[in-house]
Amino acid sequence: MIALGLLVVIDWHSAAAARVFESPNLLTQLLAINVLLVLFNLLPAFPMDGGRVLRALLATRFSYARATQIAASIGQGFAFVFGFVGLLWNPFLIFIALFVYIGASQEAALAQMKDVSRRFPVSSAMVREFRTLPETATLEEAVDALLATSQHDFPVVGENGNVAGILTRHDLIAALRKNDPQIRVGDVMRRDIPTVTTGTRFEEAFRIMQECHCPAVPVLDSMKRLVGLLTPENVSELMMVQSALPRRRAV
Repeated sequence: MIALGLLVVIDWHSAAAARVFESPNLLTQLLAINVLLVLFNLLPAFPMDGGRVLRALLATRFSYARATQIAASIGQGFAFVFGFVGLLWNPFLIFIALFVYIGASQEAALAQMKDVSRRFPVSSAMVREFRTLPETATLEEAVDALLATSQHDFPVVGENGNVAGILTRHDLIAALRKNDPQIRVGDVMRRDIPTVTTGTRFEEAFRIMQECHCPAVPVLDSMKRLVGLLTPENVSELMMVQSALPRRRAV
């Protein structure tokens, strides 16, 4: 649109068109830059618009995640070309290559995460072996649990056995600095933690974790019993496992 606007401003005719990229005039230089940007954006390389069009075409034959991975691989190929040309000709192309490569990698990772989130329930990646703390536990007991396990966040249960909240490592350390032996886990835990069930899809669980900024989400079974803990680390591990498995062609 900018390029079209500049075309209207400039007295465009065939002779001027032949000299547009050589003219010192500011408007013609802006036009030349915008035309180059349009052409660059049309390259079939992710994450440019041309790459998104390519993904849309590939998605008619492959799954969305697979189409994104193919388009991202092509985009990374363009990035290597840009980087090589930049070493020989213009170093500015190296920065463009980095932008294209990082953008393509992020798009591919996001598409894979969306694909996994739609296909798998929370039970596929939840932590099944974990330690809980009662509301009446002392900070010293919480420290012992922190040092004795690899957990960073602990579900806190009430007297009735239901989940009352989450004690995070950050909140535990902050409470220790107060040096008050009377403080209990129930006094410093987070109580605004939502829960999910074993059948909840990752897509919904991600949304819940983002909305509450939760470091971990308790997982309940159909009987409302605590059976797992969902953490970003376990989600990442599931992603790595799925990416390492042989890919089946999806049509």
